Amino acid sequence: MQLKDLHSFRVAAERGNLHHAADALGVTQPALSKSIQRLETTLGVRLFERTARGVALTAIGQALYARNLGLEQLVDDMRTEVQDMKLGQSGKLRIGTVPAIVESVMTPVFSSFLGAGRSIQFETQVQLSGVLLQQLEAGALDFAIAAVNREVPPALTCTVLGEQESYVVARSGHPFHRRAFTLGDMAAQPWVLPPSSITLRAWVESMFRDAGLEGPTAFLQSDASPAVFAPLVRGTNLLTVMTSDSLGSSMGTGLAALPSPAPVWALEIGLFWRRNAYFSLLMKQFRDQVLEVFDARNLQLNRRRARPSR
Repeated sequence: MQLKDLHSFRVAAERGNLHHAADALGVTQPALSKSIQRLETTLGVRLFERTARGVALTAIGQALYARNLGLEQLVDDMRTEVQDMKLGQSGKLRIGTVPAIVESVMTPVFSSFLGAGRSIQFETQVQLSGVLLQQLEAGALDFAIAAVNREVPPALTCTVLGEQESYVVARSGHPFHRRAFTLGDMAAQPWVLPPSSITLRAWVESMFRDAGLEGPTAFLQSDASPAVFAPLVRGTNLLTVMTSDSLGSSMGTGLAALPSPAPVWALEIGLFWRRNAYFSLLMKQFRDQVLEVFDARNLQLNRRRARPSR
């Protein structure tokens, strides 16, 4: 059963005359008759009967006509939806992002897609980088914004967005902000830390190991970003590690990076997608918007980079 035959059938039923219907369709009457015969042969029924004025629907033809109206509307809706997706006016994207850039990058990116007659939806996963890349490779995400390791998985493509700096952070009134301290003093403090498999934790442990010291005690260990526990750090003498984005956001209120000998670590952040994915116009628009917002974020952070808040 061909859609063009169903369309010809509808026009013939509405005109009640094959000659007039053929004119409306821009085809010859024999071509229209052949189209209707093909449809009748496929269904094994008669759809029209001849009258003095032309043709009229049989009972089965009337039932098909009623069904066909809904089918043609569905086809029209599908064409419109596909065209909107082609033009980037509708569609759904599944986005994964590390927690630190939700406020500084993702919020303005998502806001840019609101309004203007668009019908776009986003599903977002906020996880640490390793989990995001696994979900992307498995097909559960369309994009992941995550830390760039030395080797990008073969199934993925990555565009480097820029650097993200991380600091050892304490409340603004912490004693280490008022006096000199050593790495030994830092090791003696209780910390809020991610698991050992996470880059931030590895950095902290290597800092003390390279100095011949034992690593700090993790008063609280969580697979969530340490920034989630900013209120706890703000009200105690706990130390933690936070990114420049988290420290510069509302989560960093009342917190400050410790001065030397506390180090500053830098990690590249990238936008990842599957190498074999169909790259729709909406995906291109999202990628371009992330690049634009991240560039603006980089400019803002560069102004603070030489003098991080103490």
